[in-house]
Amino acid sequence: MIHHHLFYRRYILFVILFNLHKRFYTTLFVKLALVLLLGYLTLSVVYQLVLAVAYVILKEPPSGASEPINCFAIVVPAHNEELLISLLCNNLSHLNYPNDHYEVFVIADNCTDSTVEMCAGYPVNVLCRNDQDRVGKGYALEWAFQQIPLSNFEAVFVIDADTTVHNNVLNELNKMLNAGEAAIQCYINVPNRQESWFTQLIAVSRTINNLLYHSAKYKLGLSAYLMGTGMCFSTKLMDEHSWNAFTLSEDWEYYANLISFGKKVAFASRAVVFQQESRSIKQATTQRLRWASGRFLIIKRLAFDLFLKGIRYRNYSMSDASLALIFPNWSLQINLILVALVSSFFLPASLFRSISFGLAVSLLCAQAAILLAGVCLAGDYWRVFKAILVSPIFLAWKLVIDLLCVSGMYHGKTWIRTKRHVSKIYEKNTDKIL
Repeated sequence: MIHHHLFYRRYILFVILFNLHKRFYTTLFVKLALVLLLGYLTLSVVYQLVLAVAYVILKEPPSGASEPINCFAIVVPAHNEELLISLLCNNLSHLNYPNDHYEVFVIADNCTDSTVEMCAGYPVNVLCRNDQDRVGKGYALEWAFQQIPLSNFEAVFVIDADTTVHNNVLNELNKMLNAGEAAIQCYINVPNRQESWFTQLIAVSRTINNLLYHSAKYKLGLSAYLMGTGMCFSTKLMDEHSWNAFTLSEDWEYYANLISFGKKVAFASRAVVFQQESRSIKQATTQRLRWASGRFLIIKRLAFDLFLKGIRYRNYSMSDASLALIFPNWSLQINLILVALVSSFFLPASLFRSISFGLAVSLLCAQAAILLAGVCLAGDYWRVFKAILVSPIFLAWKLVIDLLCVSGMYHGKTWIRTKRHVSKIYEKNTDKIL
């Protein structure tokens, strides 16, 4: 009987010690994870704040000369774009640039609708491509660059079929080419921001991205990144580094390839491209899944190698360019800060809990300041304020997309076209797009 009581007491003591050790190591693991997460987020937020300050205090670099007048090949990848392609073709027919110095090439890529017929009434070249094995924008661009006599042009300008451009866009790109830039990303504007709370939030996000990130980096002499549309490349650059990007995020892939060869992407703040945005979460989901899965793939394959290569060869501009991939995008940054904030709150009372919780709150306040700056720059304050009230839904949606992609649950191997719609701004007045 005595032996049974002794065994029981020892068993109880073992269970208590085991649980204490388990709690200790669990708490230690959580603390270590929080230290790494908060350190990563602090670097990312400080970097973003430095860029925002740089945008405010630094002047725009002087633009290049208006002459010589370079020749542009405007390339438009289009897959079943009958709804919007005529708007773009009409827009490109009225640019404030000599007609004999630019030519439009529409890639009718595996089209099964009337995209080709819709282009017939405009002065554009239609390149019909049918290849069910090599599907996607990256493959379409590679094929088109082989069909177009690039030697007849000084630059290639790539825009999506759901966009329009400011009529002065080629003049601005021409000046930058004359200033010696070889890879240029245009300012991406949201013309249909009034359609919904979703488009209002995207408009503010685009403003922050255009001005407080890209424009700031250009002012500092650092590289912007490519955004898939509004991309301009000198044909000399393309001769040296032919198009070789075929993932779902072909823009990130080609950007990483250029950076790995020591090239830089300039930002043209006065060359404006109007990209119609999806007006709802439902419409935008397939597109964001494609973007996120492609971006995470490039991060895994190339981002850290680029950073280390820059350090190894003391090319700090290359290391900086890799941060566009290594650091989280704006919505993911906010979501990770919220994760750190909640995790800190549920820790046992201690000095570590107070510091980590306070740091997470500070990072969240910094993001609020950046948001406020973006709202001031974007304008339309009342509608934006109402949209911000719904932003938790937007953040939750983006968190699900990022989790699906980073976990590998969404593979994203097949390109899926985003559903299109005709924005009311185009229905009322097509002259606005010019």
